[in-house]
Amino acid sequence: MKYYLRYMEDNNLEFPFVFPKESKPVISIIGIGGGAGRIVNKMQACRLTDTELSIFGMNRKEMEELSLPHKYLIGADGLGSGNDRSLAESECQKISPSIEKIITDKILSCFIVCLGGGTGEGCIRAFLQKAVDMQIKVKLLVVTLPHSSEGLEKRENALRLLDEIGKLVDGIFVVDYDVLPCSTISDLYNEADRKVISFVCSFINMIVKHSLICFDFNDVRSFLRYYSDTKFIDFFMLSGNIDYLDVELSDLLKNLPTKYHTLDDISNLIVAIHYNRDTDEDIVRKFLDMIVSDDIMNKLTKDTQTKWTMIHDPDMEKNIFRIDIFTKCN
Repeated sequence: MKYYLRYMEDNNLEFPFVFPKESKPVISIIGIGGGAGRIVNKMQACRLTDTELSIFGMNRKEMEELSLPHKYLIGADGLGSGNDRSLAESECQKISPSIEKIITDKILSCFIVCLGGGTGEGCIRAFLQKAVDMQIKVKLLVVTLPHSSEGLEKRENALRLLDEIGKLVDGIFVVDYDVLPCSTISDLYNEADRKVISFVCSFINMIVKHSLICFDFNDVRSFLRYYSDTKFIDFFMLSGNIDYLDVELSDLLKNLPTKYHTLDDISNLIVAIHYNRDTDEDIVRKFLDMIVSDDIMNKLTKDTQTKWTMIHDPDMEKNIFRIDIFTKCN
């Protein structure tokens, strides 16, 4: 059955989409601003179940170019924020009912914003505060930081804002344009988009996809809230056959101490293994021995809270594994 809901309500623009009455998404992913809207629009390809994707922006033309049906226009003129953070903040207060409608009855809300732009920086605080007021169980913030070539002041403002709003969320994932190994602006944006999409889709899939062992939403929530000095999450993804992953995991563990000083600095860790259940059982057993006994779990201290899960992915080739590793530090 096809339903027609009105978005960009102030401007009488309607977008049709199929949304069965019996479906009730429990997770919301919200992109705020032009850059974040582009990223969330691409996430449709991830086919996340039980998840609602929404976009909020101030530029009508940018919004109309995106195919996602859940689109909300902030402000009456649709001309954008003009990098005016105060204007965006003022206009954002007027759409509080729309924000509330989207995150009502959600167990997790993920907010994506590209800091450095007027809309994202002006509106993100209002979105997060609404999630706090509505007592959303888990609030996840994903941000990109502007490249230093855009100006030192813009970057410092973004970092200052991130520090201020960090207290409103349970977990933060950051993609910093300054550290991406890209030679062109186009490659830079594409790589940042890829990193954000990989992290968000992998994190959400741990909740919405059926796990082959006892792992659920509470495991994810405890990972975010278990004691550590920071809310920042690091994410690593490896994919290949067992021989390739054996080498890559060893290299990863050697490089982790550079980031964390030592492995003892890791307070929380989740290892999510994706594979096709048609994979040979002996290979699966050997792979699990490598993960649990040799390469990761055995090298962490007893004080590290460690969880792991296995997820069947029918789209993966047999005998190929993907490992998603989420870490937080003390």
